[in-house]
Amino acid sequence: MPPAHARILLAEDEASVARPVIQRFEGIGHEVRWARAVREVRAELPAFAPDVLILDTTLDTDGLELFQAIRFAPEHPRAGVVILIEPGDTGTRERAHQLGAAAVVSKPIRGEELVEAVEDLLSFI
Repeated sequence: MPPAHARILLAEDEASVARPVIQRFEGIGHEVRWARAVREVRAELPAFAPDVLILDTTLDTDGLELFQAIRFAPEHPRAGVVILIEPGDTGTRERAHQLGAAAVVSKPIRGEELVEAVEDLLSFI
């Protein structure tokens, strides 16, 4: 059973994608912080200590490079990282899985897919 209140860090540069995600997770009781650039993500990871990081691969730099840099770091979210990819980007999906992403979700985010992926990860902490 996932915790009723989890900390989620959303790394997404597009407001049109971020706002509905934030509303959805806050609506079910989670605390969400939004980072729009890699430098913000790096600052929020140790300060906020999220349970889950939702990471877009198309931030101001390659999101997968950031993921690779933090995957063994102490600030790595304890439930894992969900990678957001562009539709049909099988190369990035494969690379994300090879790097150890806990889940990969294609944009545009459909229905409850992202919520289900995050709740599944949270059930392990």
